[in-house]
Amino acid sequence: MRLNHAEVSGVQLATFPPSLGVVMTVVIDVHNPNSYDVAIRAVHGTVYMAERYPVQVNYQAPGDGLWLPSDTTTPVRVPIAIPVELAMAVLREAYQSPIIPYRFVGSANVTGTRTFKIEKDDYAVDEHGSVTRQQIEAILPNTLFGPR
Repeated sequence: MRLNHAEVSGVQLATFPPSLGVVMTVVIDVHNPNSYDVAIRAVHGTVYMAERYPVQVNYQAPGDGLWLPSDTTTPVRVPIAIPVELAMAVLREAYQSPIIPYRFVGSANVTGTRTFKIEKDDYAVDEHGSVTRQQIEAILPNTLFGPR
């Protein structure tokens, strides 16, 4: 598993518990070197925004998992909701920098072969990346104040 990039794409409103968050999607390239398909069932871990603000990741793939073809690399999109308050704190800290670094530390639960469904949990990932300050700034004013 290798981190490809992250995208900041919008906002998410949750009703229970009530919360407003910035949606960041972490794209992880997963290489399946096997001669059989494997499925990612879940991805869990923590994204550390600006290397110090933790955001929990709890992605559950639909159905019996996201199946990855044999001997290929497949991009897997893992959505993360960053609370607006945390996004504002990150922006304040990164005011002088055009990029905001992050680190994704976690694990994936995978299933090998559709026939035998051999499960392996806690396949580790520990990768660094960055998003631009502009990506977050573009979302927050519309979220908080409506379109400019």
